[in-house]
Amino acid sequence: MAPVTHDEQLLAGGNVGRVWRVGDTVRRETGPWTPAVMRLLGHLAPRLPAVPRHHGTDERGREVLDFLPGLVVDVDREQLSKAQLAAVVAWTRRLHETTRGLDLRGPWRFPSAPGADLIGHNDVAPYNLCFVTGAPDRLAGVFDWDLAGPTTARLELGFLAWNCVPLYRVPPVDDPDAWTASRLRLVATAYGEPGLEARDVLAGALERLAWVAVALVRAADDGDAGMRRLRATGEPERTLRALRGLRDRAGAITAHL
Repeated sequence: MAPVTHDEQLLAGGNVGRVWRVGDTVRRETGPWTPAVMRLLGHLAPRLPAVPRHHGTDERGREVLDFLPGLVVDVDREQLSKAQLAAVVAWTRRLHETTRGLDLRGPWRFPSAPGADLIGHNDVAPYNLCFVTGAPDRLAGVFDWDLAGPTTARLELGFLAWNCVPLYRVPPVDDPDAWTASRLRLVATAYGEPGLEARDVLAGALERLAWVAVALVRAADDGDAGMRRLRATGEPERTLRALRGLRDRAGAITAHL
């Protein structure tokens, strides 16, 4: 059991759960899903780079994990470079290869996605990624694993694309639909699964966002304090508005694929 120290820093973000930095570790609030996440990280840490090690809980009952240093892309002012996006997708392919066939029993924070055949991170997004200082195209860490659970490659890639292409806003470029299509092709190519096309990633995004909105509301209604905090920020209504915008653009984007 890790000791408690008063030298703590409450980290920014954390709309779902609060996170404190203590030296070279972070401390996170726990829930019924924590034991399953601990087992998952224990399986992944020796097999997959950029995964934090789990060190049990401290005297306050918070889980203790490695602090992963690096550069975090500011999603409000920046976007992932093509090289960064490709690196994230390639890492996700390795994650799926490592978890396919694992025991899918939880309990997990969200119910299993329809047709789940692997365990995914379920929130691969710039705010949960850091890149190597001095080599910003190299992935250094993937954190915030509390939403991990059973899913499919298409649904995971769809949510990755929503966050990392990104699909939730119209890019400020001359031809936004062509630009978005090119980034979707990059996702499909970097994942490297035969038969997977960019249009599959786009379809996965539309399906995943509709499903997660329902799951979020259900979890909040069932008493998940983190999901209740997220609802207080305007979710899932904000995401559903953005999803309607993507549906309006989907035909024009697909025309470029």
